[in-house]
Amino acid sequence: MKMLLSVVAVAGLTLSCDIHNHVHAMMAQESAPQSAATAIAGQWQLSINTPHGPMKAAMDVKQDGTKITGKCDMDHMGTLAIDGSVDGKRVTFTLEVTGGQKITFLGVIEGNKMTGTTNPEGGEWTASRV
Repeated sequence: MKMLLSVVAVAGLTLSCDIHNHVHAMMAQESAPQSAATAIAGQWQLSINTPHGPMKAAMDVKQDGTKITGKCDMDHMGTLAIDGSVDGKRVTFTLEVTGGQKITFLGVIEGNKMTGTTNPEGGEWTASRV
């Protein structure tokens, strides 16, 4: 009987330690920072497929953590402000064009290239680091 109680006690302590370690591991994951923002500051060449044909632009992107700002010099539209964010490898930025209309660019960063779609037009875009 004493042997059985000893086995039960050891098993209980082992289970208690496993639960304790599991809880600490979960807490560490919760407090760990989310995916770091991919660095995209610098010069980019943007190409957009629009209903009116392809458009090119030179982008100068500034980055402060996950926030991005900058300027975009676009054919036939002049210089437009960039305002957006980076979340891991995902990028979102907005350009305000003529008449206050805003176009949002949603994309993915892959090394020195970004690709995605625009909203509201649904056009495709790419950007390459210069």
